[in-house]
Amino acid sequence: MARPEGMPMSTLHRRIFVATSLACLLLATIGIAVPGVAARNLTYHLYGSRLAGWGFSNTSLTTPGPLIQAEVGDNVTLNLTSMDGRLHRWFIDYNNNSIADATEPASNNFGVEIEWNFTVSNQTGTFVYRSDRTAGPGDDLATMWGNITVRPAGSTPGGFEANALLIGGAVVLFVVVLAVAALYRRRTKPPVPPPPPEE
Repeated sequence: MARPEGMPMSTLHRRIFVATSLACLLLATIGIAVPGVAARNLTYHLYGSRLAGWGFSNTSLTTPGPLIQAEVGDNVTLNLTSMDGRLHRWFIDYNNNSIADATEPASNNFGVEIEWNFTVSNQTGTFVYRSDRTAGPGDDLATMWGNITVRPAGSTPGGFEANALLIGGAVVLFVVVLAVAALYRRRTKPPVPPPPPEE
C-alpha cells in the first residue's frame, strides 16, 4: 500500500479509524433507539355462539374464528359477547389439550358480555383460543375456536419508524465509507510527473 506524500501512515490510519468508529457509534445509537419494544394496548371485540363460532362482529361468526395477533408483553382487552345466550369462557390453549390450564389466560364465564384483560406471556407462536363450556346440550369446543399468533415484542411487521432508522443508518455508514475511500484514493494517487524539459 503506497503511503500518500506528506502524510505519515499513522495519520491516515487514524483518520480511517476515527471515521469508522463514528459510523459504528451512529449505528449503535440507532439500534438502541429503535422504537417498538414498549408494550401496546390492544382491544378486540369477539362475538361467540356455540352453533356459529367466533367473529369480530355479530354477523361474521365462523369456525375457525378470526385470527388474533399480539406481541409478548402486550396488554390485551377482549370485549366478549355471547350471541346465543349460553355461558362461554374464552382462553388460550397453549398446549392444545382443550382444557383451560392454570397457566393459560382464561376469562370469566360470560352469558351476555364481559370486558376482560390479560397480558400476553412470553410464549411465542400460533396457538388455539377456545371456549371450553360444556354445560347444556353439546359443548363449545367443536365450533368456538380460532388462532392467536404471538410474536416477540417489537417485531410487528411494517414498523415504519424502526425500518426508516435502520435504513437511514445504513445510508450514513455507506456515505462515510465512500468518503473515507475517496479521501484515501485522492491521497494515494502517485504524483503527476513534471513535464519533460523543453529542448
